[in-house]
Amino acid sequence: MIKLTNNLEEAQFVTHAGNFHADDVFCTVLMKRLYDDITLIRLKDYQDDGTKIAYDIGLGRFDHHGANYDEKRTNGIHYCGFGLLWQEYGLKYLHKIKVDNPEKVFEVIDELLVIAIDAFDNGEYNLDAPFNIYTLSSLIELFRPKIGTKEDENECFLKVVSFADTIFEQVLKDAIVKVSAIKKIENYAKDVKDKVLILDEYIPYEYAIFKLGLDIDFVVYPSNRGCYAAHTVPTKYKGFIPKVPFKKEWAGLRDEALQKVSGIKTAHFCHKKLFLATATTKEDAIRLIEETKKG
Repeated sequence: MIKLTNNLEEAQFVTHAGNFHADDVFCTVLMKRLYDDITLIRLKDYQDDGTKIAYDIGLGRFDHHGANYDEKRTNGIHYCGFGLLWQEYGLKYLHKIKVDNPEKVFEVIDELLVIAIDAFDNGEYNLDAPFNIYTLSSLIELFRPKIGTKEDENECFLKVVSFADTIFEQVLKDAIVKVSAIKKIENYAKDVKDKVLILDEYIPYEYAIFKLGLDIDFVVYPSNRGCYAAHTVPTKYKGFIPKVPFKKEWAGLRDEALQKVSGIKTAHFCHKKLFLATATTKEDAIRLIEETKKG
């Protein structure tokens, strides 16, 4: 069971608040499976002091956002929080459930699931990458009765229909949101200057930008983490390469370090992959873009 709490003292585990990704979600799945019952807190900011298991936040053992972080696999893919957590606890979990050949099972899960999540979260995934990834179709096939088991085919079918129904419901909701976003972005785009789209609210903008064929390099919007985000637009929809990346010297810096280098008073964070930078105020988020454009 997973208990979400707002009390830091009560929590055993910490991850970030705001938009969740495969990284922090699968970290939570692994911890729940390993420890059965976990108490988790989701925070906007946290400094890992080693007293709790913190993942994808805190700049500790299981966070990959630090400026000096460079822990990667032999194939060049950097670990994200889930990859780091899997390396530390994956085999322990497999021993707990007493699977045969745990080391080999560890490797297969790492190859088919974990590496892809690492790559995707770090912006290093591409269709020619030297690893496999589960697609939606292959996930459906996972529900088929396994060879050597007595699983009933019809029971498996009903399980996968339930799974697919859940996915379809979310796809439907997402499509409705995207249609609404196109209309809103079209209106905001009338005021675009210097290829910067400024939003007064967060709107899922990427699909709309590409659907409308807008020539935009950056988007500024209020983040659900209590600051303003300046986000680059990728060269292609759902791509990882920004049309105009933020300054290289800002990569992975946050707070005072970023403020000192950028000269921007409320600058808060710049992602190592240079596609996202944040500041406390909208004006400073825009300044991050302006300073980047100066070269």
